[in-house]
Amino acid sequence: MRNSEYLERFFRNLLWGETNELRNRYMLVNTQEELTIKQVQQINRTSTEQPTVQVTEQVRTLLSALSNKQLSLKVLMEEVGLKHRPTFLENYINPAFEVGFLRVLYPDKSNHPRQKYLLTAKGLALYNEIKKMQ
Repeated sequence: MRNSEYLERFFRNLLWGETNELRNRYMLVNTQEELTIKQVQQINRTSTEQPTVQVTEQVRTLLSALSNKQLSLKVLMEEVGLKHRPTFLENYINPAFEVGFLRVLYPDKSNHPRQKYLLTAKGLALYNEIKKMQ
């Protein structure tokens, strides 16, 4: 039984910023046994349950300041209008990372001299929604 559901979930995550669970146990390629009804229900339930995300005003401000650009932490703080780095990290950067709206250009090297912050597909989708509301 070939099933394109895994690929559909992958592309929904990529293009629409959804958070469908992608695990190799859901990817069935040339399997000989049929899924039981209980297994199908389990797969469908995990793919449709999405955690509720509370987006703070600080995260919205950060997304608006970042938009489609790649900015360093210093420049990003200037865009938002803050000078205290620990507060900025705690109230703006960390919540955006936890929810998956933000990523870094060099994830393997956190102290890279040219480290930049940019939006993920999920962050870009929220940014576009915020932009439409304004």
